[in-house]
Order: sequence, then C-alpha cells, then structure tokens
Amino acid sequence: LRKTMSAPPKCPCCNNPWAAATGDFFAKLCLDCEEKTPEGKGLSRSNMDFSVSPGDNFYLYCNGKWMKENPIPSGYPNWNTFLSLHVKSQENLKTLLEELEKKEEPTNDEMKVATFYKAAMNEEAIEKLDVKEVMKPLLDMVDQVVKAKTDDDREGYAKLLGQLNAHFGVSPFFHIGASPDNKNSAHSICQISQGGLGLPDRDYYYDDDKDEQRKGYKQHVANMLGLLHGSDPSLETSQKIYDLEFKLAEAHMTKTENRDPEETYNKMSMEHLTEKLGKNMFHFSAYFDGATAGKELGDINVRNVKAIERMAEVIASVDNDVLKLYLEWNAVRSCAPYLSKKFVDENFDFYEKMLSGTSEQKPRWKRAMAFTESALGEALGQLFCAKYFDESAKEKAVEIVENVRKALEERLKEVDWMTSDDTRKSALQKMSRFRVKIGYPDKWIDYTTLQFEKEDLFLAMIFKSRAFDHNLEVKEMNAPTDREKWFMTPQTVNAYYHPSLNEIVFPAAILQHPFFDREADDAVNYGAMGAVIGHEMSHGFDDKGRKFNFEGNMQDWWSAEDAAEYEKRVLLCY
Repeated sequence: LRKTMSAPPKCPCCNNPWAAATGDFFAKLCLDCEEKTPEGKGLSRSNMDFSVSPGDNFYLYCNGKWMKENPIPSGYPNWNTFLSLHVKSQENLKTLLEELEKKEEPTNDEMKVATFYKAAMNEEAIEKLDVKEVMKPLLDMVDQVVKAKTDDDREGYAKLLGQLNAHFGVSPFFHIGASPDNKNSAHSICQISQGGLGLPDRDYYYDDDKDEQRKGYKQHVANMLGLLHGSDPSLETSQKIYDLEFKLAEAHMTKTENRDPEETYNKMSMEHLTEKLGKNMFHFSAYFDGATAGKELGDINVRNVKAIERMAEVIASVDNDVLKLYLEWNAVRSCAPYLSKKFVDENFDFYEKMLSGTSEQKPRWKRAMAFTESALGEALGQLFCAKYFDESAKEKAVEIVENVRKALEERLKEVDWMTSDDTRKSALQKMSRFRVKIGYPDKWIDYTTLQFEKEDLFLAMIFKSRAFDHNLEVKEMNAPTDREKWFMTPQTVNAYYHPSLNEIVFPAAILQHPFFDREADDAVNYGAMGAVIGHEMSHGFDDKGRKFNFEGNMQDWWSAEDAAEYEKRVLLCY
C-alpha cells in the first residue's frame, strides 16, 4: 500500500524499517515475517520468478515460479487459481458425501444426495446393463415421434417433441427456457432459442480452420450410433445427420450476434409464432402443450428469429428415416456420460480430447460429483455451506464490495469522454442500485417432488432430475420474476453479473484463499477478490450490460454522442 510519509516504510507486521530504492514509499512485508506467515494469509515470494526482470515481463516476474510448479494436470484443458480452488471444493464435497454414508439419521435431501452419488459411482452396475434396455423409455418416445411424423399427425408430432424435452431433457432442433422480459424485468417469460447442433456453434460448420473437427465429428456420430445399435460405424449415416445440422446452422446467429439483447428480443404471441415463423408447418402450441403440460404462456420471446424459421422448415420436411437417425443421435449424445465405459470414452475422445484438448478423463468420483451437482446442486450446496463457509466472511466481503463500488463511482464521475450529465447520472444510478448476493441463497430449492427409488437405474435418476429442473423452469414462465433465485450453486468457484436483475453474485466457494481471506492484509483481498468484484461490476457497462438500466430493463439511457464514443472506444480494445 502506498504511503504518504517522509520516514522509511516499515513492515506492516513487525515495524522493521527498510530503505526504499526509489523516491516512492510502499509498505512491504519483510522476508522474515513472510516466512512466518501462515499459508493463505497473504502474498508469497515463492510464486515469483526473480530470474525475470520485471521491466521485461512483469507477469512472469510475479507468477513465473507458480506456472513452472503448476503444470496443467491431466483431466483439464487449462489450469489456473479458479480451477485449483474448484478441485479443493470438490475434495471437500467428497468428504461430505463420505460422511453422509455413515450418518444414522440423514435428512431427506441428504439421503437423496447420497443415493444419487452412490448410483453415479457404481460403475460395475452400469457396465452390466444393456444400453437399449437402459435407454428404452427414451428410445420408445423417439419411435413415437417418428411414427407421428410418418402418419402426418402434425399436432401429435409437435406435442411428442415437447414431451421428449419435458420427460427426458432431450431437446432436438431448438431450446426453451424462462428468463426476465428484457423490457419488463419484474415479469419472466418463455424464451425460444436456436439449437439442434452437435458441434459447439455455427462457426464449426463453416470456418475453414475447423475442417479437422468436422471430420472428427462425423466419425464420432457414426461411432456412437454404431455402439447404440451394435453395428459397424457408418459415415453415410452420420453425413445425413450432419447435413441436417448444417441446414440449421446456416440460419443460426454467431456467438457475437447472440449477445445482442436488442437483436435477440422479439416478443410475440403464440399465434404469431405459429403463423409467421412456423408458417403453419410446425404447431408450436402443440409443442408447448407437451413441454409445459398446457400452461398458459402469454407472449413468448424468440431470441433467434431466422433460426426458428429455418427449424420449422427442416422439422416439417425432414425425411422420416433421417429424423429417426437424428433423434437417436440426440438421445445417445445426451445420455453418453452416464452409460457404460465405451460410450463414456467415445464421448470424451471427441468432446473433451479433440475439441478441448483435455488429455485424459477425470477420475470417476470427480465426474460423479459433477453429475450430483447438476442434479442436486443446492442440496449439496447447503451441506457445503454448513461445514465450510465462514459466515463472518460475509461482512468483510460486503465491505470490499462497497468500497470497490465507491471507487468505480468516483471513476464514473471523472470519465472525461462522457459529456452528457444525463448519461452520467443514469450510470451512477445504475451503479448505486447494484444488488449484492454473497455466500448462498436466502431461499433454497425445494427438492421434495424429486423422488428416487432404490431400484432406480442411474440413468432413470438423471431423467428424473432433468424433468424436475424442467418443471422449475416452466413455473417461471409467464410469472413474476424470482429475484431470490441463484444461477450458480454456493460451491461454484466463480461469480456473475445479471443485467436483467442488475445484481452481482459471489458464491461461498470463491470466498477462500487465494481470492479471499478475512485475516489477510487488505492489499491482498483487494488485489484478488477486489479484482473479481470490479470485473463483475464492469459487466453492468459492457457491450451488453450497458443497454439495461438500473431496474434491469432494456432502455437506451445514453446520449447519442456518448453512445458513439463508447462504441468507438470498444473497437479500440480489439
């Protein structure tokens, strides 16, 4: 910390003076005190590489030794402090689950978590099962969808596709969900978005540098369907699926286009959706009858108009045999991580090794933990917070948040390129109205209706948890926005800003060393956690966040001159 004093600076721990080499004075921890400092209470010279001149490469000077001593572990495509803390969080959760097995009178949620994790870990039982028997309920519904299409039962066809999503979490062609109305954040509406691709996004179908991934994808699809049917892989079959996806991808927005809240805001009635976008070829009302059990949805927002138009054309005209192949591919792709080893390995080889560069799979317990977090995230989060979260950390974290907020407010007051008083006033109003959530939700998800039976197969548990999550999503459609909802679990090592809620959220797991330690010097906490807080706050004013006002409603509160200058400065950043 910079000091405005004439005397030589002293170590903040022992007041041992040392001579500064320059005219600037800083408080510095002396080496003797650093060696006595408990791990996790501050900065450490052990991470620094003193063979590098700070004037040549300050990043390597500060972090070089840490980088040398922390190579990317097997099972991960990259490595950083977020991931190292994530691993620690997973190990803590593993300890919790092992303790649950010995608990004599677990609560209902504890029993569900333990039952699910135990099933996820039981590889021997999973290996013994025939894949077609395990997937039978899902594959039977696929056959029903194809039969309805073959019989030209358009309403039945659409309704069954909706039920495929609701019951099994398989959503070919497009996706649905709920989120706040961009122009009325107090009310949440149903959202329809582009989907139907097995590759990450449209660029993978078009970019010249993705040819190797496209070839690998076609082989992967052929391999998966071969495993499902016990037959040799057929590239002719996978090419048909790829061609269908290529037609869908052609009308998809790019990732950058899909970030634009104005271009992705197209609210319309169900009638308009069916007549104008579906062109009466696809019965959206029947689809939603199957997907939401007939809930009254009101207006719906279509995020990607051209993609949904194309989807309606493809879904109506697709050859029946190709439809069956495509639906089977979507089914097996959604189930692969939970099936026997040959499916798990094939899925890993393409999606993790080829696309992400991960050299080998994580151990089974880490994968089982990820499955459990996906299915029962907040139930697991309650256990995590009860044992590992220091409640006193909240007060200190809030103090840092408020001080970072004040600092950014001062910056906003001084920004010289922002010339309009009204723009500045609106920016400051938005900053002052940031809602802060720290640690864990005030209202936890109620898992009462999610019931597992002892005889349930692991994949059946996956389907039940997907149906449970889907029902939660449906409840939020055409309903008041739940502002208490969290979009991350407490055990997640991350943070987020939500533009429609104008809130910043910091889960319990990130409030640990090296990001946060209530006993550490302020310089350490502000340099680490303060940076995360400032980063999340800046999202309120990035290319997407700046289009929302202090209430979370999409509104242009910028003067034309200030908006033009903002966009000009954004371009200079690229």
